[in-house]
Amino acid sequence: MGQGLLGARSSRAIRWIARGWSLLVAGFVVFMIISPDPYTTEPVPAEDWLLLGFWGVAVLGLLIAWRWELQGAVITLASIFLRELAWVLIKGGWMIEFLIAWLFLAPPAVLYLLAGSKAKPAMGLPGEASE
Repeated sequence: MGQGLLGARSSRAIRWIARGWSLLVAGFVVFMIISPDPYTTEPVPAEDWLLLGFWGVAVLGLLIAWRWELQGAVITLASIFLRELAWVLIKGGWMIEFLIAWLFLAPPAVLYLLAGSKAKPAMGLPGEASE
């Protein structure tokens, strides 16, 4: 019985760490959107808008995970993976610096996955008695 309480507490802690991290990431993204780059001399190409859109969807996934943890986490992880894949297909190469985005976006998504998986008990086989 004590283990169930500990599981609920740890799940709640993981959930709130992920939520706090998500707010920091979303706040940083909003800051980046509203602060113009003073050194920009050319308009952003269309393919770069597409690639930036994947990151936007990833952040949106973190915010969706506040309500639907598993779905939001999957959206985030899939979006950052698809963004890397699209970059390789469009630009023809990959840059190691993109791991910085993974460093900020992937951990809260993984925490949401952990919290979501702890919140829902595993289903046994039909007809099987539960303990």
